[in-house]
Amino acid sequence: MIKVKNLSKGFQRKKVLHSINLVLDKGVYGLLGANGAGKTTLLRCMAGLFEPQQGEVLYYDEPIYKSKSFHHGLGYLPQAFGMFQELSLYEMMDYICSLKNIASSQCPGAIARALESVNLADKAGERVKTLSGGMLRRAGIAQAIMGDTKVMLLDEPTAGLDPSERARFKNTISCLKQEKNKTILISTHIVEDVDACCDNVIVIDEGQLLFNGSCAELKNIALNKVYQVKETDLAAIAGDNFSLKINEVRGTVYHRILARDKQAFPGEEPSLEDGYMCLVKGLA
Repeated sequence: MIKVKNLSKGFQRKKVLHSINLVLDKGVYGLLGANGAGKTTLLRCMAGLFEPQQGEVLYYDEPIYKSKSFHHGLGYLPQAFGMFQELSLYEMMDYICSLKNIASSQCPGAIARALESVNLADKAGERVKTLSGGMLRRAGIAQAIMGDTKVMLLDEPTAGLDPSERARFKNTISCLKQEKNKTILISTHIVEDVDACCDNVIVIDEGQLLFNGSCAELKNIALNKVYQVKETDLAAIAGDNFSLKINEVRGTVYHRILARDKQAFPGEEPSLEDGYMCLVKGLA
C-alpha cells in the first residue's frame, strides 16, 4: 500500500503540487489531468526522484527512501524515456534486470516475456538507436513491467503509440490486473485509456487533488448534466455550460453540452470524459 501524505512540491517560486493526500492499494489507478497539471511531478515524487518540500510518500507505512522492498519492486516509466543507443535491445533489458536485482538465471525468461508483451520480441537483437520512437516507448513499458514488480508508475505510457499498440498496452494492463498483487498508476491526459484500463481514477488540476474514486463515481458527476443539442438550439441553453464535442449527423450539426442546470432537452448518458470535464470546468 502506498500513502501520499500532505505532499507539496515546487520549483523556485512556482508551487506545482499543493498538499496531495492519496492512498493506493492493489489495483489499477488512472491519474488524469491536463498538461502541466502536476502529474509528472507527482509520479517523480512517488518514485523517489524528487524530494517533497512538504509531506512524504510511504510504502506500507515506511518512507520510500528507506524501503528496499519498494525500490526492488518498482517499475517506473518516465515521460522522457531513453536507452543506451549502442546496446542491443536485449543487452539494455539485461542491464535493467541487474538494476532490478533480478537473478541472472531468471533474466532470459523475464526479458522474453516483457518484450513479447509489447510486441518487440523480434527486435531483441537490434541496436536501440535503430528503434523508432514508438518502439522505444514500448521498450520503456517492457522494462517497467519486467520482473516481479509490485508497484508500477507509468507516465504517459501510450504517447506515440499507434491504435493497435495502444490496444495491446490495454490488454497487457488487463493481464497484470488479474494477478491482484500489483499497484499500477497510469498518468495520462487521454480519458479513453483510463476508461479502458482502470478501476479507479485520480484527477488533479493545477496541482490540486480534485477527485479520487471509482470510474463509475466520476461518471456520475455528470449525471443529468449532458445534452446533445442542435447547433441552431444553442441559444436556448441556460446557465453555465461547456461545449465538449461537435459532430455532424446527416447534415445536422450537434453539440455535446455539459450544463450545471437542468435544460429543456433530453439528457444523455454520461461518459468518463463528461464527468472529468464537469469537474475541471467547475460544473460539478
